[in-house]
Amino acid sequence: MGTRTANMSIYKPAPGETVYDPAFSAGLDNIDSHDHSGAPNKGIPIGTDGIQDGAITPDKLSQEILAEATVQTTDATPTQIASVDVAESQCVTVSGRVVFLRDDTTEAGGGEFWGVFHRPTGSSVQAVGSSVVSINENSSGGPTMQLVADTVNEAVSIRCVGEAGKTIDWHIVYNAVAQPEI
Repeated sequence: MGTRTANMSIYKPAPGETVYDPAFSAGLDNIDSHDHSGAPNKGIPIGTDGIQDGAITPDKLSQEILAEATVQTTDATPTQIASVDVAESQCVTVSGRVVFLRDDTTEAGGGEFWGVFHRPTGSSVQAVGSSVVSINENSSGGPTMQLVADTVNEAVSIRCVGEAGKTIDWHIVYNAVAQPEI
């Protein structure tokens, strides 16, 4: 009876079974022990310069890893910083962290946010309960964030609310966990 290689469980036939030629059999060993540690039989490591800036993004990997977004507010009008689509018959939890700094650096703040949103079959997205926004800040006007059910785009709109007459730069990292995953 043949054996299976240690790392990838590639089946290698024993003598008397369907036999591969020696070069193919050696190739099976090389595939299994492939560890990117260098030529000639173990591949070539991908160097930092071998990956283009911005090539590996959350959209290409998973919505469940952290994404980043920035926006600038100049008044107290809610301004969208990011949007998370909610498919029909899906529930999504959006969570993240925020940091903000006034342009003259005299005021700042940061905190956390999360909310749950549901889009029933044949209906629009809706908030489940109340979103939680917890911000510590030293501003005179209380900048904050909102998570809003955007029924026009069937999404969760993440919004920053600045202060009248103040320019504030916002930066968030966030993720979304959905059931079912799409």
